[in-house]
Amino acid sequence: MSQMQIPGGRTSIRGIVDTVYYSGPTFTAGRLQMPDGNTVNFAGKVFARPDDAVRLEGHWANHPKYGRQFTAETMGHDLELDPDGLAAFLANHPDVKGIGPAKARSIADSFGRDFDAVIRTQPERVAAVAKVPVETARELQRIWIANSDFNAAMAHLARYGLTHFQVTTLVDKFGSQVVKILERDPYVLMREIKGFGFKRVDKIARKMGTPKDLPSRIRAGIEYCVADALDDGDCWVEHEDLLDRANALLIMDTLDSREVIEQHLESLLGEGILVSAPFEQLVVADPEIHRMEEDLAAVFKNARVPCPVYRDAGKLDQLLDTLGPKLNPEQREAVKNALRYSISLMTGGAGCGKTYSVSTIASIAEELELKVVLAAPTGKAAQRLEEVVRHPASTIHRLLGFDGHRFALGPDNRIEADILLIDEVSMVDVRLAWHLFQAIDLQKTALVLVGDHNQLPPVGPGNLLRDLVRSRAIPTTLLTRVIRQAGVLKENSIAVLDGHVQPTSDVKVAGRRPWYVIDKFTDSHEVRAFLLMLFEEVLTERLGYDLLRDVQVLTPTHKGPLGTVELNIKLQRLLQRKLFGVEVAEVEAGFRPRLYPNDKVMQTKNDYESGVMNGAVGIVAGVDGKGGMEIDFDGNEVAIEAGSNQANNIQLAYASSIHKVQGSEFPCAIVIAHRSHSFMHHRNLFYTAVTRAKESVIILGDQWGIDNCAKKRQVDRRNTFLSFLLDQGAPV
Repeated sequence: MSQMQIPGGRTSIRGIVDTVYYSGPTFTAGRLQMPDGNTVNFAGKVFARPDDAVRLEGHWANHPKYGRQFTAETMGHDLELDPDGLAAFLANHPDVKGIGPAKARSIADSFGRDFDAVIRTQPERVAAVAKVPVETARELQRIWIANSDFNAAMAHLARYGLTHFQVTTLVDKFGSQVVKILERDPYVLMREIKGFGFKRVDKIARKMGTPKDLPSRIRAGIEYCVADALDDGDCWVEHEDLLDRANALLIMDTLDSREVIEQHLESLLGEGILVSAPFEQLVVADPEIHRMEEDLAAVFKNARVPCPVYRDAGKLDQLLDTLGPKLNPEQREAVKNALRYSISLMTGGAGCGKTYSVSTIASIAEELELKVVLAAPTGKAAQRLEEVVRHPASTIHRLLGFDGHRFALGPDNRIEADILLIDEVSMVDVRLAWHLFQAIDLQKTALVLVGDHNQLPPVGPGNLLRDLVRSRAIPTTLLTRVIRQAGVLKENSIAVLDGHVQPTSDVKVAGRRPWYVIDKFTDSHEVRAFLLMLFEEVLTERLGYDLLRDVQVLTPTHKGPLGTVELNIKLQRLLQRKLFGVEVAEVEAGFRPRLYPNDKVMQTKNDYESGVMNGAVGIVAGVDGKGGMEIDFDGNEVAIEAGSNQANNIQLAYASSIHKVQGSEFPCAIVIAHRSHSFMHHRNLFYTAVTRAKESVIILGDQWGIDNCAKKRQVDRRNTFLSFLLDQGAPV
């Protein structure tokens, strides 16, 4: 059908733009070839190009000079309505009511490409096929016509597995040109749309038939490999290794693929999109990360200057005697460094007195009428710092005034503090460290860094704390003495660093042992069964713990019977039934579990707009019929739209990976240590896990697996520029 009447007295015509007489941003005059072979002239406030398949809506008019022509009021790109895409669109569109998957399939199979014409002019035919009231079809007609470009794009792109939210994002960004743009170069998604990584886009491109040797694909693949190294914590990747990674990723149908990739890599380097540096070998990096580490190195190399806010060295010992009488020599040295130098570092394990030292620094600052500011990388860590020091603390992001897009504080607007103390520095990656130092005036503020170098490195790129400890670039105090009053839990945690796992403790506090070791299981399924029994019969009934808020299961991996995925599915089913009487539906293999009210969930990526950071744990407050949710993150109520990127960043959190809980503490931590995960075992991982417990830790697994965790020493030596740029000291 070349022409049809549409509601409102307008006419719709479709065809291929044959000739363009004039084209500007807001006006086009040209000739359209109709499907029946006839040609018509058109003009209007539209933007069209030759060979575009378009649908024009407007009216016929007689021009005094050009004769009969079509006056176009609106234009949409005429897209092929693939039956699968149309069916997916009709079934999943949130505004289309009363048409489920079966009825959507009937409509798509019956009308196919003609659906647009039929729904516009004969909605009763759609109603008859779908067996729905005519009113339902007319509402569908209204929705379709009102958003014709968007709906056509939805129907076209749905076959590539994009959700309603994702297509909405694309159409908002690219308008009616979206399909043409994607068909020409789908890898534009990676640059323009948040949440579209290489693998997702490449999957779409494969369905579109995009050639494997498309230059933008090769360049995107190389950039992805560098970004993937950053995700693994490395700040650079060796040149030859990068070529190997890209070659394995792209799988090009040519024998000289590696040479082709190298040519595109040289182009990226020449354009400054990537940078190279000749260290022990040629390395490739993201230019921003390279610049940030160079800037940080320059700061640290000039850190041994006097404290800008305190110069009375003679009075310092007297202050320490008065305000820190219980400081041991190591702690005393750490506190002195905080008041001697512009930057100092205090590091040590659990029970070594970091908290008392930090509290002493805060007390001295108060005595001297100095403004002290406390911060930590995560909300949980900041909350704990505030509780133990009894002084307000915030996250680093909040301190810097981050609004989701930019930092309010920086070189032109510095942090107002005499002493700035940053806790849990092991979690601070290169990007955050750089933004922090941009906002510090070291001529007015003394910076004290505090952390545990035995814990895992940050989730993001870099290894700041370890690089500083190894280099001794700034005044550093290692706290090695375990305070006698630290307690069994901290003493046993420190013992892990020496390769020892103590047996279940004899001492009890409030009817609970601080240290449990259950190592009698060799079969992983037996471990899981025992874990479920603990939740069913022991943790509340005998130990008095709140199963949602007090207990956290920690495991090294996501896969297998003892990985986070399967444990969360099992624990969700058990706890929803036990606590709320809800029977959870079976989870099909390869699908994400459905979330229910009262589920314990975790944010897996930083979401600055909502103020919820990576690793934050919340409780689902409500779920709507479309799958949208309200989640309570410690009083911060966040709405999550179904199918959104934000929804993809929410997962069950009854069990969590050890990496995800750095900076957090729980009354009871259950640590899984089993031989099936031996490839991931090392004592720093194990130590990080057991130190997450505030009251009790339950170590669950087999004897060999538990012993292997403590005995296997593996230091994470990430590829960083900082380690080269700073003078190297003794390894730790």
